[in-house]
Amino acid sequence: MVGAYKIGLNMRVLLVTGSFPPMKCGVGDYTYNLAQALAVDPEIHVGVLTSISGGATGKTAGIEVFPVTRNWSLFEAVKVIKIILYWSPDIVHVQYPTQGYNNGLLPWVLPMISFLMGKKVVQTWHEGYSRRNAPKLFLKSIVPGGLVFVRSQYEKNLHPHLRWALWKKKTVLIPNASAIPRVDLDEREKDALKKKYLKNQKRLIVFFGFVYPHKGVELLFEIADPASDQIVIAGEIAEKEVCRHEIMRRASAEAWSGKVIITGFLPAADVAALLAVADAVILPFRTGGGEWNTSIHGAVLNGAFVITTSLTQHGYVKKRNVYFAKVDDIQEMRRALAVYAGIRREYHADIDRDEWRQIADKHRALYEGLLPE
Repeated sequence: MVGAYKIGLNMRVLLVTGSFPPMKCGVGDYTYNLAQALAVDPEIHVGVLTSISGGATGKTAGIEVFPVTRNWSLFEAVKVIKIILYWSPDIVHVQYPTQGYNNGLLPWVLPMISFLMGKKVVQTWHEGYSRRNAPKLFLKSIVPGGLVFVRSQYEKNLHPHLRWALWKKKTVLIPNASAIPRVDLDEREKDALKKKYLKNQKRLIVFFGFVYPHKGVELLFEIADPASDQIVIAGEIAEKEVCRHEIMRRASAEAWSGKVIITGFLPAADVAALLAVADAVILPFRTGGGEWNTSIHGAVLNGAFVITTSLTQHGYVKKRNVYFAKVDDIQEMRRALAVYAGIRREYHADIDRDEWRQIADKHRALYEGLLPE
């Protein structure tokens, strides 16, 4: 595929993200996987500018990491400018939003700073914006360049009064992929792992990922059956999250006593192994899931049956082994669990491929289109 590209390009791409592993953030994990996939290309040199908690300074697997920002206020702009001057990227590619940015103003003006320094600018918008974001959105949207969406129909779903933010942009849809790897376990490994989690129950029901109110984790206790199911919540529940109390209350109820495991944070390989033996992965998002959601991709990649919610899709998709239910429809999700639990996804060439390689190739094509011949 590289043969179709400009040879000898020797492109330098600086990815900017407020969060980067070991920091815990979905967009941070996305950026890490993108950086790794881009770095495989011998004609792309990859740098990552991130927060001071985002790993150690240095070069790892072909990626140069610059963890320099203590916060993302305008007072940190000098540090960012120094890195851009020092590393001299052809492309500055900023990811939005990330937890690490917090409420800092610098990410909103960074595209303009980079543009005024003579750099080509690309932005990835992982989420939508409301009208209250308009003043800050203006700061970054006036900069020409590339704009990546991970959600289909992004422009259609953007508020009509904000569509001016897409003017003078080369827009491209590049769907997301799994942030965790696929694992291949033999039968002995599967049996041992399932016994570890299942205990005396019959079905292993899993939720994994960051636990926030909109994830609907507390609904697992209504969808699953305490007479047969063991629930595993593979993710951290922060003390300050308002959903924590409700989850802990339901987990400690008499019906679920001894049938709920909350693992806290797990390494990606351990999560993948858990998905490989789960009878069902339940992701009952209160706002609906879709192709942008890396958790769905991760569960599908590892062959699990998935129940999730959607505002646009409905029913069972055999190719992906996913059942899309209406948001908050407990009865529908119970019925899906009864019918499809334990089914493993069959091989499909569209799914069992190196998705991050394809994502990197699409990014390279976008970058090339912005650079002079």
